[in-house]
Amino acid sequence: MTNDRGFMPPGDRGFAPPPPRSPQYIRCGRCNVLQPLGSAGPARCVSCGARIQRWVAHPPPADGPSGDKPRPRRQRPYAGPPSYRGGHPRWSFPPVVWRELPPPDPQSPVRDPVPGLRLATWLCAATSLCALVAAGAESWRFALMLEGRKLVLAGDVVRASDVLVAASGMAVVLAALVTAACAVPALLKTHVAAARRLGWAPARSAKGIVARLLVPFWNVYGAGQIVTEIDGMLSASARDGANGDRPRASRVTAVWWLSWVVSSILVIATLARGFGGSLQAIADTVQLHICVDLAAAVVAGLGAAMLHRFTRLLTGPKSEFEGWVVKPPEPTRPLVAEQQSAAEVPAADVASADVPAVEDPVAQPEEVAEPVAR
Repeated sequence: MTNDRGFMPPGDRGFAPPPPRSPQYIRCGRCNVLQPLGSAGPARCVSCGARIQRWVAHPPPADGPSGDKPRPRRQRPYAGPPSYRGGHPRWSFPPVVWRELPPPDPQSPVRDPVPGLRLATWLCAATSLCALVAAGAESWRFALMLEGRKLVLAGDVVRASDVLVAASGMAVVLAALVTAACAVPALLKTHVAAARRLGWAPARSAKGIVARLLVPFWNVYGAGQIVTEIDGMLSASARDGANGDRPRASRVTAVWWLSWVVSSILVIATLARGFGGSLQAIADTVQLHICVDLAAAVVAGLGAAMLHRFTRLLTGPKSEFEGWVVKPPEPTRPLVAEQQSAAEVPAADVASADVPAVEDPVAQPEEVAEPVAR
């Protein structure tokens, strides 16, 4: 089909077939089947029937309105190399090509905490015994108070009770102070040693550990935190590594922490009740003293068990064959010295030795005279 000028308009091919186009294929994201893409309607997979989604790229939107064109930036003329107001900087890298790294700081040797733990264990046991004696003395005083409501008490008995209460209370305080003075350095060394056994750096400084153990009201929580960390690290090292698990404390340590909190609460309640001046306040204070002494005995006893556990984890299990001496095996061949001494024996001594005669095992037949016939 042509126009009046005898040529075909552009884009019009008349009755000629359209040129062949390469078909478009798309892959289903659900069943991964490759299939031709249809042009009419939403495309769905011929295999599973899922809706096929196509990514369509669009040009990025312009910053301003569509009619505004970005203005070209004016290029400033070259102003020369950079200038410094205060003069040329004097700093620079050192004029070296290679420099060896300084050697790492050597780790300080870990001091053995086992002797301190053993001493603290015995001191905890002694403190527990003193606390039990003090609890008995307070119980005797409370019994005398009950009897004094109806009977007149002897002066010697009352003075003996007062002396026993004062002496046992002073012994408990002194034993607790000595135990704390020995246990705090031992726990500090144990915390560092337990971390080093796992290949870790100590997570807390020495000042932080001492503060958590000694600062009032903070040590109610801090002391349990420190002993729990020590127990967890020692238990993990005894199992040949932590294996990615969080170190956990044993039941002995958890019960000690609970008794420590209960004892602290009882001490605070006793001090608060001691400010009362009535007879009932005095009687309540005596009862609270009994509870405080019993709680102190429990804390000290569990502390001794806990410190003994730390010592056992540090030293390892004791072998049942420790101290045995194994006898060396006897030689299977004669020694060289014995062979030489046997070779040096003279032949005359061998000849002069009494050697029993050996009889001939083959008996010779006796000669029998035959009669001669005449």
